[in-house]
Amino acid sequence: MRDTALRMSLRFTPGAADELRRAIREASGVEVFAIGEVAHREVTSVTITCRGTENAVPALLDRPRAGQVVIHNHPSGDLRPSDPDLQLAHIYGENGVGVVIVDSAVTRSNWVVEPHAPAPKRIDGDALERFFVEGLPRSMPGWESRGQQLEMAREVAQCFDEERPLLCEAGTGTGKSLAYLVPAALWALANDGKVAISTYTKALQSQLVTSDLPMLAAGGIQVRTAVLQGRNNYLCKRRLGLALEDEGDPQETRRILEDLRDWSTSSSDGSRGDLGFTVDPATWERVLSDADLTTSVRCAHYESCHWYTARRRASAAHLIVVNHALLLSDLAVRGEAGRGFLPKYARVVIDEAHHLEDAATSVATERLSRAAVERSTWSVLDARARKGALRKVLELGEGRDSPLTAAARPAFATRVQAAELQLASIRSGAGLSLSHLADSFLPSEEPVRVVSSTEDGEAWRLEVSPTLRHLAGELESAAESLGEVLGTFDDTVLVEAQQEPLMVLRRAHRRLAAHADFARSFLEGAEDCRWVEPDRAVRGERAAAACRAPIEVGGVLQRLLWGELPGTALTSATLTVAGRFDHLVRRVAVPEDHREVVFESPFDHASQAILALPKDLPSPDDPAFLSETARVVVDAVALADGGTFVLCTSHAAVRQYAEALREAGSPRPILVQGEAGRPILLDRFRENRRAVLVGTDSFWEGVSVKGEGLRLVIIPRLPFRVPSDPLQAARIDRLAAAGADPFRVYTLPEAVLKLRQGYGRLIRSKTDTGVVLLLDRRIHDKWYGQVVLRSLPPARRVVGPWQVVRSAIQTRQ
Repeated sequence: MRDTALRMSLRFTPGAADELRRAIREASGVEVFAIGEVAHREVTSVTITCRGTENAVPALLDRPRAGQVVIHNHPSGDLRPSDPDLQLAHIYGENGVGVVIVDSAVTRSNWVVEPHAPAPKRIDGDALERFFVEGLPRSMPGWESRGQQLEMAREVAQCFDEERPLLCEAGTGTGKSLAYLVPAALWALANDGKVAISTYTKALQSQLVTSDLPMLAAGGIQVRTAVLQGRNNYLCKRRLGLALEDEGDPQETRRILEDLRDWSTSSSDGSRGDLGFTVDPATWERVLSDADLTTSVRCAHYESCHWYTARRRASAAHLIVVNHALLLSDLAVRGEAGRGFLPKYARVVIDEAHHLEDAATSVATERLSRAAVERSTWSVLDARARKGALRKVLELGEGRDSPLTAAARPAFATRVQAAELQLASIRSGAGLSLSHLADSFLPSEEPVRVVSSTEDGEAWRLEVSPTLRHLAGELESAAESLGEVLGTFDDTVLVEAQQEPLMVLRRAHRRLAAHADFARSFLEGAEDCRWVEPDRAVRGERAAAACRAPIEVGGVLQRLLWGELPGTALTSATLTVAGRFDHLVRRVAVPEDHREVVFESPFDHASQAILALPKDLPSPDDPAFLSETARVVVDAVALADGGTFVLCTSHAAVRQYAEALREAGSPRPILVQGEAGRPILLDRFRENRRAVLVGTDSFWEGVSVKGEGLRLVIIPRLPFRVPSDPLQAARIDRLAAAGADPFRVYTLPEAVLKLRQGYGRLIRSKTDTGVVLLLDRRIHDKWYGQVVLRSLPPARRVVGPWQVVRSAIQTRQ
């Protein structure tokens, strides 16, 4: 009760109060000035602006916006406003900005003036129309205005203005990217706010940045934009400098660090995606930007820091382009601490929204593996001749400039030695424990689900619990040993150069403690899905990873997304099944008051494409399916003379079809997923119009090959998810327990959406032509075949024996 009362009187979230408290402490108690974001009558985050006296306050006059608060502390503890405070409060108040005075301990506050956020301004509909009808055609000769694009832009504008969720399916060729970017830009400009634009694939994000966003300026909308990635994707210049100073690295590692130094000075953003060479995970771990390892404004590289530069650009931007994982992680942290990774945004567009459930699941999934444990200790222990953080801390404690007393040093050395032994033990112990799980519970390479409500689940508890409890105990002991070392420095003052190894130890301590909590709680509760799977990152021996994920994410999205940001638009080329949004609405818990709209592709699929459906091939459950369909694949590729995607549902199928094509002596380049990186394979495919690309998941979407380069898309079987996947099995069980038909409401819709994505690879422009060849006879034999066909574009269909279908393909070429 006391904490609740204190928080209510303070009206700061714990995270915001801690941030301000730390800034005041670092300023040695003098006045600190900050701008605070306010939600639900609480300060949820603060941005420190300056330190000093009341004379510094006028410098803030033009910075805060209506609805925010200006905060400063009174070192005296007297929270009554001075005359200058009142004068400025009057000026701020007229502009809707609040004024808050706090004590230096940030335990009490006086809200001198309450903030007032004006009602959001509506998007200018005339400006919206002028962009599409006049702006772009005038600046880009040959640009043709598209009615569907303008209509979609109006729908997104209505979503933003009314704060009412929008579900918008926009077929290929609609121009959906500009249709949401334009209203997003106009809303942000009108309200001096921010809109988050989220994508699932890097390909779409790259398209937005290089193609679509520049069109805003071309059409007359001057808006600031920024791209922000997760912090660990950025290089830290300070940590790179420390790594370069380390001695004992192998020559190859040294060369990579020097390449990183050279790249860092020329990189456009310092992100890993901008790298033109490969950096192994252990080396990147030593140089990545990390919230646990930052000295923030005290860092000599603060002004040029890649992460903080990207963050500042995002703070100044109207449109922030992110991916689903970062958006959802930001919402989760914001929900817990009041402040996330991203600058505050008020509206959201989620493109590729058919992946929203998968992205939310991925963000919430936890995994304990040997690699995860080893990663926690990478920078802590010595590696060859390179000193780890423990060794550096020992030298700090025993050195000439040691902050420790002579009497404390022997005990300290003992603690460091004990920690080294514990960490070395956990690195090998974790491997043994997780190898035991693999030997005991993974008879094959398939993952095994833990079902706590059955007899099997009881057996899991009896057999797995001792292993995981033992592992949890080892992890806890390792974390405690680091805590003992860290505790030695609790009351010491260290210069910045001495703090780095201690920050590394604190991060390792936090990670190991989190792993211990996961191991101990793995078999507790029944609301999530837990499973053990092969750990393929471990080579040369069997190992397992323990995993946990939510069965349903709708409730989380309802709380974090829809409850906080109802002005969110979901869009994709594939959101419906047989013309209905029911599946998406159920899976991501879209509020009842949402609006639905479908814009069909403007392409003439009936004249541009053939959907070829042979009826005389074996069923996928027939042992002859792979060999017979491989024969057809080889024949079809020869008829089309390449220019073909073969989209598979398993890596085994990829290998079989690729082998069949090569054994047939095809003169065409056969490009196979896994034999080169995805970008390299796509480049090679585009360079040779006779190429054949055989791939699985990553080629079903996010790939665009226009023109003659892609003439044939072969889909051997309907893309139903693997029934042995533990999470899919858990979701199916949950639906069945609720009285639903899991196949109708979950399995089939998921397959239809993926099939629509695969089909969508073929027709990418008004001049594209070609064939989609679907070899799965269940499209004819099963009741759900009609549901599938009703969900696909209206291409001309050719149905019959393979020889009939073959003739149609041959005629088309």
